[in-house]
Amino acid sequence: MDTMTIVLMVVLVGVIGFVIVTTITGRKASKKEKEKRYQEVRERIKSYIAKEEGRKNLRIEFEKVYARKGAEYKYRDVFDVVIEIIEPKTNKILEIRAYEVEGLTTKIDKKNYKTDWQVNGVLELEDTKKRIAISEKKIKLTKEEKNQLKRDEKLRGKELKEKEKLEYKKVKAETKENKTKEPKTLSSADRINKHLQTQKFVPTRKKAD
Repeated sequence: MDTMTIVLMVVLVGVIGFVIVTTITGRKASKKEKEKRYQEVRERIKSYIAKEEGRKNLRIEFEKVYARKGAEYKYRDVFDVVIEIIEPKTNKILEIRAYEVEGLTTKIDKKNYKTDWQVNGVLELEDTKKRIAISEKKIKLTKEEKNQLKRDEKLRGKELKEKEKLEYKKVKAETKENKTKEPKTLSSADRINKHLQTQKFVPTRKKAD
């Protein structure tokens, strides 16, 4: 085996090692970020229940999380979240509920953004499960029902476009008047311009609190 072959083999082994290490590191970082979002959303739901109902010391488990799709959610992180409310001492499932959870993105500086999660409200459980099942094509719709869904989505998309145009004009006007660098929550127009690259909230099921 000549010197050149040995050098090429060493380089190849080095490249493979680098790829493996980078992949493992990336997966660990992704898992850590996912767990962070999981915890944030779980705490938001706990706080919402405590505020609205005065109930505390509950454990939250995620049964189903579905990212809404369609024109009106193109620049919004909105999720249907089905949860189990559990009594920590007995591990008894007290209730199964559905919530609408949304990620609100704030501009920190020119290149960095921060996403805070908020609970928009409680959803009707069966309607939510049905909507998710339809979106995942687990429920077959009639031709008329499919056409009606398309018409509804088209109408919402048209209304959203008009709303975004107005917001865009408003943002441009405000930008001319005020060019401060203070952090602010992104509007729909900002989302269009910056095309945020935040990861979606996909929490994993976790048995221990």
